[in-house]
Amino acid sequence: MSKNKINLQESNNQKTAVQGMAASRQAQEVQAAMVMAKRFPRDEGQAMNKILNACTRESLAEQATYEYPRGGTKVKGPSIRLAETLARNWGNMGYGIIELEQKDGESEMMAYCWDLESNTRETRIFTVAHVRDTKYGKKELKSARDIYEMTANMGARRMRACILGVIPKYVAEEAVEQCEATLKGSKAQP
Repeated sequence: MSKNKINLQESNNQKTAVQGMAASRQAQEVQAAMVMAKRFPRDEGQAMNKILNACTRESLAEQATYEYPRGGTKVKGPSIRLAETLARNWGNMGYGIIELEQKDGESEMMAYCWDLESNTRETRIFTVAHVRDTKYGKKELKSARDIYEMTANMGARRMRACILGVIPKYVAEEAVEQCEATLKGSKAQP
């Protein structure tokens, strides 16, 4: 066997070992998070108070909802920032976006949210083309920064949907109401 083939085989063996260690570490982290969630369960009343308190901040209240026109009506709902605040303060949640693969001008992505306490999980796998629609037509994205920004943007939308699919609906509704009250109260002040 030639020296190049031996080096390639050693490199592949090292890569496989590193991947195995990473998978093992990730499994241990998930197991530890689940044990902690069971050991220290959320106090829903305290979690709700934290969420509503966060919604009294004007900076969050201003970004709490989105709205855009579509087909003669307006589409609106809780924003990505509000969903992240809900998950963070609800507690015992894991959420995020992962790029699974990038090839042939597109990225395969996964967004997820997992309530470690109830073991409720929402996952969305989707493909993001490395293309931006402009008023002059489609523009192919070449730079790593442009590709990252496009995949992060599309991923955040799906992550929001996953978070809102796991967190009880009344929690999001009360948070939006508190944000609206915060904005009304802040506008009344000089």
